[in-house]
Amino acid sequence: MRQDILEGIRRHIQPLAGVEHAQILEIAPGHARLALDVLPCSLNLYGNLHGGVIFTLCDMAAGMATYAYEVSNVTQQGCIHFIKSVDSGKLYVQADAIHKGSKTAIHHVVITTPEGKTVADATFTMFLFGPV
Repeated sequence: MRQDILEGIRRHIQPLAGVEHAQILEIAPGHARLALDVLPCSLNLYGNLHGGVIFTLCDMAAGMATYAYEVSNVTQQGCIHFIKSVDSGKLYVQADAIHKGSKTAIHHVVITTPEGKTVADATFTMFLFGPV
């Protein structure tokens, strides 16, 4: 493999941070709303918010919304559509249950800008273990 290509591939391995600064704005059984300021430590090598950070925010919101049912849970499946790139500013993450059964809860999760533009749209299935 060409050395310049290998170096370009290696640049994709980088530390990611920032989700630990998420703020809970609203929480109720089957619902969570979070806010996060995009930090430079959350950007990918192209200068945009890393898709892994976006996915993690969706996963966190779905897990919190499920935990608010007072049930332990883990992610069983997540599907995300990345719609708009962002490199700074504030984001809002909202998870709303569209199904709550005895073994799973399914949440629709949307990340938006303060202007209401959609950054990502996702569906997460959470596996339910039992009461907290």
